[in-house]
Amino acid sequence: MRAGICDMVAIARFMNVTLIVPELDNTSFWNDRSRFEDVFDVDYFISSLRDEVRILKVLPHKQIRRVEIATLYSMPPASWSNMSYYDQMILPRIKKYGVVHFTKTDARLANNGIPKEVQELRCKANYKALRFTPPIEELGKKIVRILREKGPFLVLHLRYEMDMLAFSGCTEGCNDKEIEELTNMR
Repeated sequence: MRAGICDMVAIARFMNVTLIVPELDNTSFWNDRSRFEDVFDVDYFISSLRDEVRILKVLPHKQIRRVEIATLYSMPPASWSNMSYYDQMILPRIKKYGVVHFTKTDARLANNGIPKEVQELRCKANYKALRFTPPIEELGKKIVRILREKGPFLVLHLRYEMDMLAFSGCTEGCNDKEIEELTNMR
């Protein structure tokens, strides 16, 4: 979901439209009822991206009324699409309906030859704007403190994929050889 949020930030900026704070998937395998604001510091997310894209917590009242009167136009974005898809297929729908609700965010935008500035915004959203809520941050610090006091430990993240960094599309801090390797892996 995190990658999808970063994609939607970049897409909203590219199309010059307002992004509504995303709803997290509550129906997937994990069956987690958490909302965006339960996991991420929503005010920090909005303020840290304010110079890049307009983000609101909820739809404006005028749009809510429009959605109530008509049917909300919902669709999944096409995975592996490039920016021309959003320009040619999605922007006309936003202009027609006023609101387009993406039912998922599996856009895989980083893998589609996107412009450098779009990729940089994805990385900014991922590594700077998406900050966990204070209780989650504190729990993380507590776990690290316990590990340091009681260590050493070996930790295995069972959902870690070898190409996870490559598919993030973010290369900050990598040298030229590493960037080339990640690009080839993607």
